[in-house]
Amino acid sequence: MIKLTPAQLREYETQGFVLAPGVFPAGELSELDREIDRLEAPAAADAPHRGWVMSLAQRSEKTRAFAQDERLLALIEEIVRPGIAIYSAKLTAKPPRSPEVCHWHQDDAYYIQNSSSRTRMSVWVPLQDATPENGCLWVVPGSHRAGLQEHVTRPDGQCRLSMPEPLVDLSKAVPAPARAGSVLLFSALLWHASKGNATDGKRRAFIVSYQEASTVGGNGAQWKILRPAS
Repeated sequence: MIKLTPAQLREYETQGFVLAPGVFPAGELSELDREIDRLEAPAAADAPHRGWVMSLAQRSEKTRAFAQDERLLALIEEIVRPGIAIYSAKLTAKPPRSPEVCHWHQDDAYYIQNSSSRTRMSVWVPLQDATPENGCLWVVPGSHRAGLQEHVTRPDGQCRLSMPEPLVDLSKAVPAPARAGSVLLFSALLWHASKGNATDGKRRAFIVSYQEASTVGGNGAQWKILRPAS
């Protein structure tokens, strides 16, 4: 069971994100990817963008088990406390040759509409290698320490509730590539975005957002306490 080292915890606290490599084996990810293939078409009517699957942990036993996997909880247990609860889970996708960008935003601009949290964060698990060419995340290190920023609704792209572009100093933005099976952990206040997919392959990421169990409520029926607050 992999846990964050003291150095990785410090990186998360100061930078707002950290990468944990080699958490899930390739064969397990391939099986999960096939499960997403099965779920994608029935979920299309509820998806805001092509290839996305919302309320993912409620779609099947396999996706539910993944969102509650002890390997994920072991990574976040020093960050999310007291206790651990699921806020929501989803599958985001960059289809082949998709020009759609996910605009600069903070997750909590979306999440605060349902509940407040002191420790809310996400695990971002790529099912294929995520690279700058196929739409990996871009982040502004340390931006989570500035708190929740102004957001406006855009008419285009993914992540349409986004920060006004003049607010984001792109000179400080860096890519956060991640190999399939690694886990990118990031704060719900971290500024992040993604570019389009310039490759012939898909790029999928299974995302679970967690919060302390003492915060009541999440994204509707997706909210679930996994470890009670002691």
